[in-house]
Amino acid sequence: MNKVTLQLVAAGSVTLMLSGCSTFFTDSSDDYQQESAVASTLEAPEGSVPSKDVLVIPNENAIADLEDSKPFVNPRAPFIFYPMVKVDVAETSDAIELIMSANGVLAKRIVTDFLTAIHGAGSAIAEQTDTSITTVPFDFHPQGYWAALWSDITRLHPAKTAFQFNFSERDGKTVVSVQYRDEVKNLDPSDWMTPANNEDAHTIVARLWGTMGRQLNQSSAYLSNRGDGAPFPIWVDHQGHFSLYLGKDVSPAEIETNLNAAGFYFIPDAEQMIAPVPNEEVERVGDVISFDVPNGTGGSTKLFNVRRRNLDDVSWDKREYSYKITHQKAGDFLVIDVSTMEFPELTSFLLAQRFVK
Repeated sequence: MNKVTLQLVAAGSVTLMLSGCSTFFTDSSDDYQQESAVASTLEAPEGSVPSKDVLVIPNENAIADLEDSKPFVNPRAPFIFYPMVKVDVAETSDAIELIMSANGVLAKRIVTDFLTAIHGAGSAIAEQTDTSITTVPFDFHPQGYWAALWSDITRLHPAKTAFQFNFSERDGKTVVSVQYRDEVKNLDPSDWMTPANNEDAHTIVARLWGTMGRQLNQSSAYLSNRGDGAPFPIWVDHQGHFSLYLGKDVSPAEIETNLNAAGFYFIPDAEQMIAPVPNEEVERVGDVISFDVPNGTGGSTKLFNVRRRNLDDVSWDKREYSYKITHQKAGDFLVIDVSTMEFPELTSFLLAQRFVK
């Protein structure tokens, strides 16, 4: 067989395979498109009862009519916020004091259980006496493998946070004084300072405040009493965020009165937006601010104006917040949205203090 004949045979074989059986058999796959429907009429005997399609419902007259449907409501948990007992907060130059109506034994037990919960496995207490508790250093920002390796090479380790709780009696109440210090590997620890100087330490104080108030409230321990109102207006949820208890069937005027009494300002032309400062003092993205650089004499020199691109350098009391009214079985709650903050628990705590002072 020569080369040309081989090529012809190969081409014919490929053509036969691609064409398939349609070369030898008729393709009837589209015949149904030319078919017409066949209809026949049922011929009933003369004098018979005409047939009809009827749904027969037994005892239909005894069934009540359906009521108008109501708008669907998403199911929600019967309870979100937990009532609290009032725990006063006071700040000194080197500590934050939590003043609670309980004896020292109960206060110490609450603090111990709280430290165990946030520490996890192992012991959270490094030293303990009858009037004080000193914790082991907490690592709120754990390093990854490469960061830890670099710290071992450079011997520049990040600071960890240790706490000290001092218990004392004052006017029949227990005062829990909270301090913190930074501890760095191979270096001497810093002096004891107020947690207000450190966002991580301050967040722990805010979380402890909510835990104390909730633990001291006896009604929070019984599910059957969770619907009872509490005299303290601040309630806390399971995430450590706080809300203002307004009561039941609260009116818009009452909401406005509560917010004004707490020192909040309504943002004009914005629905359900408030701020801790007047509208003209609120910092926003897009505001024109000066770009300053240090001048070496302790001051700064202005270079030019820029527009603010984010709110990373804006304190919590210079921002605006949205709020909503949450309706629960226990009543209505005013909830301020702090989800955009870097430390939402701390911001919620600071905003809640405006309602109790």
